[in-house]
Amino acid sequence: MPNFAALIEGVDLQRPISPEVSGELYQALLDFEVLFFPPQALTPEQHLALAEVFGPVSQGAYFPRKRGYEEIEVLENDESRPPSIDHWHSDLSWLAEPPAGTVIQITELPEVGGNTAWASLSKAFSALSPAFQDYLRTLTATHTWEISNWRNYLAALGEDALINSIRQFKPVSHPVVRTHEESGREVLFVNETFTRHINDVSPLESREILRFLAGWIKQGEFIYTHKWQADGIAVWDNRTTQHYALADYWPHKRVNQRVTFDVRSRQRENVNTRTLVAAGKELNEAVYGA
Repeated sequence: MPNFAALIEGVDLQRPISPEVSGELYQALLDFEVLFFPPQALTPEQHLALAEVFGPVSQGAYFPRKRGYEEIEVLENDESRPPSIDHWHSDLSWLAEPPAGTVIQITELPEVGGNTAWASLSKAFSALSPAFQDYLRTLTATHTWEISNWRNYLAALGEDALINSIRQFKPVSHPVVRTHEESGREVLFVNETFTRHINDVSPLESREILRFLAGWIKQGEFIYTHKWQADGIAVWDNRTTQHYALADYWPHKRVNQRVTFDVRSRQRENVNTRTLVAAGKELNEAVYGA
């Protein structure tokens, strides 16, 4: 697909990444929004180093953490732990400053299925009629984790964890159309998982706008679906894409290790992100038994 999703070959990620290569990879992500690398088994240190090419490593979401590496999340699904992220979303859009992107490695694959789809939000926006684009530019929308499966995750930790998260992570507003800080591309920034409503319009108008945009984004012209190989690696720009992890492999096993990174100019070290890490550690024991 033109200007969307690129395979990067000839880069050995098991060796230190030079400043020159780092610059080329960073520009490639701005140009193509999702990057893929041929399978390479990465150590945790190498995984973190790759993420740092694109921005400072941040704390990610509520997912369980890799033992000894609190910045690496581990999504391990099998018969007793069904997949639960098979829905279109941008990561953590319910934060005032959502992360810039994520680097994932699928370390264990089922024999069939378990692929991931990405949608280009810049392509989706540019294909809308000019008049509708102008209208959407005037709107903002409220995002919150409370309408998603995160409530179930936190409920498993007990009432205190749920109440504390409600207190700390209030709903936030974002423009429906955002301009990427570096590429200058305009993108649709609503998703069916975390966007609760369009602000300052009637409930019916809000529902219908969001319903239309959710369907519009899913058109095949804007989507690339990636067939994984074991130890395959992907990097995506969370500001310009949504993704969907297919759950068609259950009850078989799939293991995904992921590192989230922020915008290069942002260092987000605060109580909110530390709360996410703490919740992820608790979830290891409360849900995953690790």
